Amino acid sequence: MNLRRIPPALAVLLLAVTPAIAQKVDFAQKGPAAPPVIDASEDFPLNYLGGEPPLFTAALDADDSTYNRAVSCASLSGVGTAVAYDTLTITNNSAGTANFVVFSSMVGGGACAGAPDTFFTLYDTSFNPAAPLTNCLAVNDDINGSANRCSTLTFAIPLGQTRVVVLSAFDNASVPAGLFDYQVNFTGTTPVELVSFSGQ
Repeated sequence: MNLRRIPPALAVLLLAVTPAIAQKVDFAQKGPAAPPVIDASEDFPLNYLGGEPPLFTAALDADDSTYNRAVSCASLSGVGTAVAYDTLTITNNSAGTANFVVFSSMVGGGACAGAPDTFFTLYDTSFNPAAPLTNCLAVNDDINGSANRCSTLTFAIPLGQTRVVVLSAFDNASVPAGLFDYQVNFTGTTPVELVSFSGQ
């Protein structure tokens, strides 16, 4: 585009608006959550006994349930009102507290440069799609903005407790970018080492 042939006021307007068009926008909605549609989302249960769990691949597809995801643990998204989701339910049965690192990537590895564009929400003990802010502990949208639209969470699970990671799309399932294959990785996950002390 040759800005020298455009009136100065219009050129300033175009320069101000054009970068925003390329940006992903999310905002908090007012009012209650959009009701979930319960279909056949996959749950991936993980009975954690120690070590680094193996990665797995899955898909957000047309037969998955949908829900109104959070934009933060205090508010619901006005954009992701009917996102497809799967769940990862982790129960820590190792020797002590476990430190988890969970992140998504393209199938086969690599950053998400567009789709998949994942969104992670962490819940304490259980997840109810009809009450998506209840038990919410943390959210993560992008690892590195537009350079990597994959998501990551780092959290500790005390012995005997359960956390649920909801793996969803950023966009609604009705949008082409809202359904895709993805990979989940646990690189960096470690149990806390137990230290023994002996008294004199």
